[in-house]
Amino acid sequence: MGPQQDRVSGPVDDTSDEVVEPSEDERDAWARVRRSAKGMRHHEAKAAWEEARKAAEDGSRTGRDALIAQAETDEWERVTEALFDHAGAYDSADDPFVQGELEGRAHHAPPPPGRP
Repeated sequence: MGPQQDRVSGPVDDTSDEVVEPSEDERDAWARVRRSAKGMRHHEAKAAWEEARKAAEDGSRTGRDALIAQAETDEWERVTEALFDHAGAYDSADDPFVQGELEGRAHHAPPPPGRP
């Protein structure tokens, strides 16, 4: 999955304009990876991605655990690609994808109680 691709959980229906939101498990997996990646440079993130990919492909996980392992692998891949031409260390505060995701979620959040 490239850094510009939208993430969705479950099967994708190309005939619908509806976007399937990622599950909380997927969001939690992405957050764990981002916390782990903080301060890593490209080669460190790439090693973590390769380890996550091996773990996800070993066939021992099923169902929810397999979904979480794949979400972690996808996020490690995205972080690694983001660091490819970046000389510094990873920080989600400097990650345009993460910042866009946070902004998008803020715009889709329900209004606080008592406000329309």
